[in-house]
Amino acid sequence: MTFPVKQAVLKILEPERFRGEMDGKPVGLFLLRNSRGMVACISNYGAKIEQLIVPDRDGRLADVVLGYDSLEAAAGGSPSMGAFIGRYAGRIKNAVFDLRGTAYRLNANNGPHCLHGGIKGSRFQVFDAVQHNDSSVEMTYVFSDGEEGFPGTLALRLMYSVTEANELVIDYEALALDSPTVASFTSHAFFNLNGESSGSALGHEVTIYADRYFAMSEDLVATGELLPVEHTALDFREPTVLDTRVRGNQAPDVAPSSTEWVEGYDSCYLVYRPDEGTGLALAARVSAPGSGRVMEVWSTEPAMQFYTGLLPQQPLPGGPGKSGLAYFQQQGLCFEPQGCPNAPNCPAFPSSVHEPGQSRTGRTLYRFVSGPDRSGSDR
Repeated sequence: MTFPVKQAVLKILEPERFRGEMDGKPVGLFLLRNSRGMVACISNYGAKIEQLIVPDRDGRLADVVLGYDSLEAAAGGSPSMGAFIGRYAGRIKNAVFDLRGTAYRLNANNGPHCLHGGIKGSRFQVFDAVQHNDSSVEMTYVFSDGEEGFPGTLALRLMYSVTEANELVIDYEALALDSPTVASFTSHAFFNLNGESSGSALGHEVTIYADRYFAMSEDLVATGELLPVEHTALDFREPTVLDTRVRGNQAPDVAPSSTEWVEGYDSCYLVYRPDEGTGLALAARVSAPGSGRVMEVWSTEPAMQFYTGLLPQQPLPGGPGKSGLAYFQQQGLCFEPQGCPNAPNCPAFPSSVHEPGQSRTGRTLYRFVSGPDRSGSDR
């Protein structure tokens, strides 16, 4: 399947290559479009964003997320790439937490910790999916009581849509059905606004709208403390080109332009909310000077993980990506709005507990404001 783009032809992923069955459930690929050429390809395996086509400053379309071109490749690839993460995003310390006096032992899959929902969190699950129209698809999954060690049955409903303002919108609702549980969700797309096969993303300019970040232990588990970003390499309140701070493949004797070198980012921020409300807030803005593409990250979530990878020479798990090339760390940037990390073990953070009958809702949108038509007002 192809899509005309000015004087070139851009290949859209083929749904036939994603058709199959896993765990007795049908898997497919769902194509979402708007009238301006934006296309999102979503698999119900892990609810993964496998392709996202948007215009550059001159209206030329390109795929701006890392991903795979078949179900076989996605199943054998980097497990978080493009996935919707649950039942709990990030790391839960020592894979255990206490709820109402009962200790729940989770499946550890990151050293002693539980990462992104455990050994077989939602990124490995097949969602039920229904495409309502050309621009949206609804997916559902029910976490069973005891799944990966978490208590309670939790029904998740997820909606992906593309809008005429060149936004990819992710809406979810999670309902606790029978007993108290904990939950936190995020989207784990890897973005490269110059195109998914363009190499390093360290030339991107990043702004993160946060003046505090979550302190982490050496193994990247939130300690329960919030610290100011001021006078640290985690301060992105002003637009910052990543390769002025991240060493990447630069020689050891090359001096950074602004602050000491860091190897990369795997950091979580408390998103700044001027009105202290719970509606959409601007969490981040990223631009690629090469293509002119600009992406804004808006979310109702209180926190956002920013991930580049820490080892530029290390390939991501799995085989080659859509272009036939291996992916390496720092070739894609992740902006992951979510609940507070390790909140079940950090009483000072807002509670992640959901009572029976209580729903948790959230919205994240990735808005592309570049291209020849910059319509689409903030909301």
